[in-house]
Amino acid sequence: MSANLRLQCEKFVPGHVPQKPGEEFALIGEYCRANDYAADVYGTGELINSFEQKVANLLVFEAACFMPSGTMGQQIALKIYAETSKNKSFAIHPTSHLELHEQHAYAHLCDLKSVIVGDKIRQFTAADIEASAASFSTLIIELPAREIGGQLPEWNELEKIKQTTKDRGAFLHLDGARLWETRSFYGRNYAEICAGFNSVYVSFYKGVGALTGAMLVGDAEFIKQARVWLRRFGGNLCQLHPYVASAAMRFDNALAQMPNYMRRATEVYEILKDISGISFVPAPPQVNMFHLYFNASREKLVEARDKIAREDKIWLANGFQQTILENLCYAEIYVGEGLLRISDDEVKIAFENFLLSANEK
Repeated sequence: MSANLRLQCEKFVPGHVPQKPGEEFALIGEYCRANDYAADVYGTGELINSFEQKVANLLVFEAACFMPSGTMGQQIALKIYAETSKNKSFAIHPTSHLELHEQHAYAHLCDLKSVIVGDKIRQFTAADIEASAASFSTLIIELPAREIGGQLPEWNELEKIKQTTKDRGAFLHLDGARLWETRSFYGRNYAEICAGFNSVYVSFYKGVGALTGAMLVGDAEFIKQARVWLRRFGGNLCQLHPYVASAAMRFDNALAQMPNYMRRATEVYEILKDISGISFVPAPPQVNMFHLYFNASREKLVEARDKIAREDKIWLANGFQQTILENLCYAEIYVGEGLLRISDDEVKIAFENFLLSANEK
């Protein structure tokens, strides 16, 4: 991705509108001054602890612990469950972040083993769990599943998954990196969605738009153990308040905006779905993110995107992933503030011009 070219654009299809250099630090400083928030010391302080309890209360758990990253948080959860159950295996979807994007840290750092359950092109089902003969301490389900376009199981299926995992005597952990986006699909509050899970991980830098940061949520004893492991992992930093403030000051507004992002995702689907050369996964979108598939090579798509960026100042996609087919690629689109500022006509014309350029000989 050409960072310089992206920053020269005025409108953005994926995600939120980029900030100017230093803008976030100024916002954090003003937020802390306005609320008289002092720096935390190794995870203790009014800002960090009140925000932890706020998120725990929202999901109806006893406690929560702010962490630098979800990668760290989820390994800590797995380590706790492995020690509790005396079972080093855990079950995940084939496209889980732990399996694809963390260099198998769970094995190298925690001596844990993954059990792959389900089909890589769709979400988990309770039948997938029942069909697994493997023994595992924990099942992790990602809601929504990023690598398959933000797919979610239907509500009744999710309830079956919860019960099936419980019946097997396994812990159930929610990879909620994008949990905040699920409420529009299920039409239920976050507490209802999280009911039945032993623990939840949530992210603050994705849909919320914070600098970075994550939170592990669970019962009081689980979080007490998590804080010990956070120290062991080197994540109990002397000060976390810039990251906490970045998340806390955005949190309420970000969650309030999620229905608007979902509405816009549905509108964009209706605008683009009949254009030859574009396909959606899933169709229609289930949350305010989806994959757009294009009948063109990655090289051509990058050239066409950059041309639109230079000429029309619209940034259409952050990157394109090659499929096993030579002329079929996809881009992940997260619908955030960017698409709220682009009209229907602008969206349609931009993608039509993009495809024309990508298919030029």
